[in-house]
Amino acid sequence: MRLVPRLLSLLLLTLFALRSAGAAELFYLGQKIPDIQRPWSSSDYHQLLIALQKVDANQSNALPRRSGEFTGPIYQRMVSQENFRPQLNIYAPLELRQNEARETLLQLKELMRLYFDFTATRQPYAAEALGLMSHALNQQAILFTLTVEFWMTLSADEQRNPVRLQGLREAKNAAGMLSTSALDYLELGKQFAQDDLALYAAELGKLLPELFVHLPATTRDEVVARIAQLTHEHPHAEVRTSLAELHPVLLALQMDMNRRNASRG
Repeated sequence: MRLVPRLLSLLLLTLFALRSAGAAELFYLGQKIPDIQRPWSSSDYHQLLIALQKVDANQSNALPRRSGEFTGPIYQRMVSQENFRPQLNIYAPLELRQNEARETLLQLKELMRLYFDFTATRQPYAAEALGLMSHALNQQAILFTLTVEFWMTLSADEQRNPVRLQGLREAKNAAGMLSTSALDYLELGKQFAQDDLALYAAELGKLLPELFVHLPATTRDEVVARIAQLTHEHPHAEVRTSLAELHPVLLALQMDMNRRNASRG
């Protein structure tokens, strides 16, 4: 069911007229959502998730879209890099920032599940699903940066603590699963528009190197091999070009890490 013009007009009034009147609350199709004029925290993402789950259950094709005339500002806030700013505030406690990054990533993964239809032959929210994956990869990289910073504050005994080590392994495995899932999207060429995949591949070229160094060794090998294969076999030339530029970067990182590990014995 498509949103009728009158409903869109009501949506516009709900989102923006209330704000101009100084209202503290915003609503999207009857559901309360966070303020889109400020950076979002993990609790804001959770509030949005609950609202959009209710919207999606009651009306098809009604989730905010990247280029929507009225819903675009909501989606742009969902994937805004400004949302990372509080997590990178060095004056805030490191452990709190790390926990916030972790919780935000969990909410982003749930939003990705909402936007991606596993049964569809053509994704109804193709551009939005790819954009959320890119944003989640960025969040994952920030989480690992904070995790490494936190790890360096621990004593040698704490770093050898089995519980700490298990938590670190689980974090690396989760990052590995997200990275391989990101490549899965590239292999679903028929479900996404060519332009959307080209933009997504270019974004992966910027995001994957930073995350790549934190992945388990076996996952790094898999990522390098899959990108090498997609460089030759992906049906879209622009995607192949982006991956061809990414592959040697990851390969150089992998070789450097292998040399370092070998020197440590």
